[in-house]
Amino acid sequence: MDRRTVRPRQWRTRRRLVDWDAPARRGAGQAGRRHCAAAATVGSMAMGGVDTHGGERLADRLRRERDGHVRHSLLYWTQVLFSFHSNHMEGSSLSLEQTAQLYEGGLSLAGAEGERFILDDMLTVSNHFRAVDYLLTRVDDPVDRKMVTDLHSILMNGTADQWRDWMNVGGYKRRGNEIRRIDGATIHTARPEDVPALMDRFFAACAAMTPDSPSLALAHWMFEKIHPLSDGNGRVGRLLLFKECLRLGTVPPLFRADYGADYLRALDAFPQAPDMLVRLMRQERRYYLDRFVGRLAAGQVASGWDDTADGDVSGDDSRLRDAVRFDHDVDSASRAYTQMYPDLLHIDFD
Repeated sequence: MDRRTVRPRQWRTRRRLVDWDAPARRGAGQAGRRHCAAAATVGSMAMGGVDTHGGERLADRLRRERDGHVRHSLLYWTQVLFSFHSNHMEGSSLSLEQTAQLYEGGLSLAGAEGERFILDDMLTVSNHFRAVDYLLTRVDDPVDRKMVTDLHSILMNGTADQWRDWMNVGGYKRRGNEIRRIDGATIHTARPEDVPALMDRFFAACAAMTPDSPSLALAHWMFEKIHPLSDGNGRVGRLLLFKECLRLGTVPPLFRADYGADYLRALDAFPQAPDMLVRLMRQERRYYLDRFVGRLAAGQVASGWDDTADGDVSGDDSRLRDAVRFDHDVDSASRAYTQMYPDLLHIDFD
């Protein structure tokens, strides 16, 4: 494929400019970019106005907008913001505006004269849109091995990883992987041979998931701790969390790249300091609820969540005790694997 820089298309529909979130603009890598939204949809809506229990299920609303090809809808902004932030957290070079342009017509905006784009960045952003569409069709299906590997195949389709046999795109990892932080810390993940059994425990956690933030945080942390794939674990994990929230009829978090460092620290600290991830989960759910559901579907969608009753993790929570055992099981086996097979490790740098 030719790496071409495509000049911006002109916006022809009537819009006004809405400053959704100043930190998100800074996170886009191009200071001063403005977010576009349809004036008729956003113009007079106030923050909030979301029904906690009544109203349409969020999954049904998003599917209806997808099937009706509704432009600049809740689905539109969910797709654009979710893909931008999730990929940006993994180092994508595309801006928010370029992400929106890809979603609209498969073209990418050039930000500056002579700017070049990494082909894999464009592919994973576009593939992320397809992954969300895949999940909208399967909201009520249980999370299982096929769903995880399907998402991995969709996300990595056409990228360089797809042509590296050892990366095993569309399957569980064949080599051990550990995460190296910029501060030198090493995060141990599951051994390849342990992944199937550990993932069964993760699937059970999904089946038992409830709409409260501690339950969501636990299941999400389990997936990231296992790190079952050769690459794309963060993006696939966030996609699965999004899907499970839709299944439960509750508002999902939209983790922003601006808080990427907090997100990684919270995952690292779990389960010893679980409230870091729980509070971030609550913050990013509230962001999606107020900034998007509350503006684009005010009074029409049930959030299925009352954040005032969404507490932290108590010390006697049996789920926390289970997480400590799970953490120990993964770490002890992983350290032994690292010592025996140091040359077979795939290192992720964050």
